[in-house]
This record gives sequence, C-alpha cells and structure tokens, in this order.
Amino acid sequence: MHRVTLDTNAIIHLEEKRPAATSIIRLIDLHKRGVITLCVCAISGSERSKDGGFRPTFEVFKRKLSQVGLGDTEILAPIGYWNVTYFDFCLWADNELVDLEKSIHRVLFPEIAFVFQNHLGETVGKEREVRERRWRNDKCDVLALWSHIHHGCSVFVTSDENYHATTKKDRLKELAAGEILRPVQAVEFLNPDRGRERS
Repeated sequence: MHRVTLDTNAIIHLEEKRPAATSIIRLIDLHKRGVITLCVCAISGSERSKDGGFRPTFEVFKRKLSQVGLGDTEILAPIGYWNVTYFDFCLWADNELVDLEKSIHRVLFPEIAFVFQNHLGETVGKEREVRERRWRNDKCDVLALWSHIHHGCSVFVTSDENYHATTKKDRLKELAAGEILRPVQAVEFLNPDRGRERS
C-alpha cells in the first residue's frame, strides 16, 4: 500500500476550495477506502497562513486539518528547529538525519544558506525581515520532503513547481523521494481501477 504525503499546498487547496481540491478529495476517499495511507507533514503548520500569521500550537494545526477533511491522516514529525517547528511534535536529529536534510536543501535551494545566521548575514530592518521569511519558507519546504522520505512514504503530492523542476526531480528521487506528482497525477497513479478503465 502506498503511503502518500500531501504538502502544504494541498491543505491550502482544500481550505480555499481551489480547483486542485477535487483531486485531493479523491485521494482522501482512497484513504478512507483503505487503498492508500494519506499523510500530512507537521511542518505544514509552521507555514505562514493566509492571514499572515502562524498556527500557535500543534492542537490548532490538528483542528485545521479536521476542518478541511484531513483529521484522520497520519501526521509526520519533522526535525525540530527552534521557533519553527512544534516542540511537542518533532524529532531530535543525529548527523545522519541532518545529512539527508542538507542533501534535500542543496537540490531545492542551492542559492540559500542552510544555516539561518549565515543566510541573514549582516542584513537589518526590512531586508532582514524579508530574508527571515524566505529562509523559513524554504526550510518548511525542505522539511516537508525530509519528513516524507524519513517516514518511508512513496508518493509526494505537490503543486509547487520547484519540486517538479527537470533539474531537481530526478535528484530528489535519488534521495528516495519516490514519485513526485501533482494532485491530478497522483489520483491517476493511485487509482486502483485505472487498469480496468483502460482495458
């Protein structure tokens, strides 16, 4: 059975009833039918919400998942980062786990420093705020895929074009990311009736 990870954009699609929500709802149905195991990343709760803020606790994040129909999905814990992750739902990392994170970071964001302070440099004021926001967003993207790989999932569902870039996708698969698919592609790939439909 495939373990399927939804990235943060999937939650937003459901919340805002975007066109891709139709495909995600079909994935939820496959999960409820026992065809797949659907997972979400706890790091999604650390992304900036549409009102510009952050969900203050892990319980608030879980309530949001329930509100959009993802309340019974498996939640994947990321590596813990001060002021980024929920410290009641994260993992202490050893060198091996951090090495995987660094490898993912180098593929997705080669132009961004891995260490927060190195990314900030000597910036101050508004420029510092912008750089802080960029680093946090990129860290969340890296930790989403890290969580997917670390927890043994096989299909990563995302509409974020950075994961689909031709210069990156094969390299991410080499890191054991498995299939990286857009929502509509994931439905086609995971549909248990697809063979019968084509025959």
